[in-house]
Amino acid sequence: MKKYHLILVGVSALILSFVIAGSSFAREYKGVTFPDTETIGGTTCKLNGIGLRKKLVINVYLGAVYLEKTTNSAEEIISSDQTKRVVLHFIYNNVGPNDLVKAWNEGFEKNASAQKAALQDRINTFNGFFTEPVKSGEKIIITYIPGQGTEVSVKGKVKGIIQGKDFMEGLFSVWFGKNPPSDNLKKGMLGS
Repeated sequence: MKKYHLILVGVSALILSFVIAGSSFAREYKGVTFPDTETIGGTTCKLNGIGLRKKLVINVYLGAVYLEKTTNSAEEIISSDQTKRVVLHFIYNNVGPNDLVKAWNEGFEKNASAQKAALQDRINTFNGFFTEPVKSGEKIIITYIPGQGTEVSVKGKVKGIIQGKDFMEGLFSVWFGKNPPSDNLKKGMLGS
């Protein structure tokens, strides 16, 4: 009987260790699970924070940012030449391509207006990646790798890479600049 009791205790401890280990490798927010780390081009990036993009009373998406070196400084996230990723996990039923392009353009105008003329051709290329609606459960993933550029993936398909650290800075300022889509989104992504 003691032997079976010891086996049962051992199995229970093993199961508990998997549960604890599993919980330390992911973070859940609003019912969506984000891994604590993502490997990007051989570099491990850590989850810095998760925020909610709300428009009026509508929950649009959850935004998560992954960084090589985590920080709560918005300026550092924008300007640092490190591997980084923004994951937009949509929770609203259907966001049309025109709405996405309008939001990107507003974000660039409000946060990178001084650089906008120099970036305009690349902004146009970027906007051209959004040709279909994004629905609940689907993702837009924006990844910057130093020396390579900013890769844009929509619903699991890589749409292209846009060159230039200056483009990345303009794009990341959409979330981390002085006029983000919402203060709660920026605060959450900063891990505050």
